[in-house]
Amino acid sequence: MATLLAPGTRADAQVAEVDTTQSVFYEAPTRTHMFVYSPSADVQASPWPWLDVRGGWEADVVSGASVATKSGPFQPDLISTASVRDFRNLGRGDLTFKGDATSVTAGYAYSTEHDYRSNSLHVNARTDTFQHNTQFELSYARNFDVVCDRVQSQGDPTRWVALESSVGCFTSNPIRTTQSIGIDTFEASWAQSWTPVVETQLTYTAQLVDGFQSDPYRSVVLGQGVKAQEHEPSERAREAVTARIAWYLRSIRSALRFSLRGYYDTWAIKSGTAELEFEKSVGESVRLMARGRFYDQTGAVFWSDDYTAGAPPLGPRGQYWTGDRELSPFWSWLAGVRGVWSLSAEKQHPIGIFETVELAASGSVTGFSYLEYTLGGVPVSNARAYLATVSLEAGF
Repeated sequence: MATLLAPGTRADAQVAEVDTTQSVFYEAPTRTHMFVYSPSADVQASPWPWLDVRGGWEADVVSGASVATKSGPFQPDLISTASVRDFRNLGRGDLTFKGDATSVTAGYAYSTEHDYRSNSLHVNARTDTFQHNTQFELSYARNFDVVCDRVQSQGDPTRWVALESSVGCFTSNPIRTTQSIGIDTFEASWAQSWTPVVETQLTYTAQLVDGFQSDPYRSVVLGQGVKAQEHEPSERAREAVTARIAWYLRSIRSALRFSLRGYYDTWAIKSGTAELEFEKSVGESVRLMARGRFYDQTGAVFWSDDYTAGAPPLGPRGQYWTGDRELSPFWSWLAGVRGVWSLSAEKQHPIGIFETVELAASGSVTGFSYLEYTLGGVPVSNARAYLATVSLEAGF
């Protein structure tokens, strides 16, 4: 995807690049909390002008508490939480073949968790036309994923029992099984430089998901104290359109970016996102950025805060049930800042064996407002998520 009017550019002469990032995420809504530490490292080399080779690794170290049993306002005593501890490892690699105005990238990624495994293939093609003022890009990705689940003794989903833990997953344990998930993702984008200071980008994304999409650990109270494993449709189609515009304010050496995104899926979730960024160069080496985002969505067609009684919008809805607050109607806001300090051998004094060095730090806070989701009738308050990231990139 093209970068819209980035004040800083990367040196073309470098033939190798190392990038490492450390991120910390913390979320603490009512009765639950989640802490995630995510380190990553990537290495890219260009042995020939027409070839880039890239490999990387990332991980998520997760700890916290999540909702294990979700009930409506008339069954408050049945709400329960469960401790969460997981470790995800992901390795990835890709090759990019470059021409004067075109490039083709193909890659593969594999990740493992205690209860989830994923194989992913992707391919991307990009071409520049009209003196590099126009760029078209197409990409496709295919995921072959499996998730651990409990063997169910009955065929009626209302009698299914949630997975107790990840112990025994991906082994011959007789009460463990796996469910498959296939994901196809398509994307097409058009980026255009209209003037030396104005660029736009239009992106269309479509995704088809087929397979087990419920949280195997979560139960939902269906009535009379009876609870069943979360049960969501096995098919989901998503599509989104994103429009971006960037304007470089040459007189103050700054860039202003604005984007709008509309989303719809076959679960009847509709959402809209508006995002604004302002980035300013300070001297030759420092860039500062501030950003804000507003997001609003409707709930899934089968969403309910109480599956035990009542009428829509809060009563039962068909053959599916979920305790996922991300499928309920809600809106959110985000505020964030980022700072980048970059050095280049072309602009500054020699920096040892490096052609470029870039150090970046960012932080953001996100607030959520859930319109219907409650825990036993108690609204989820203080729903905040915090993210802090530090990254170092060096080019040789």
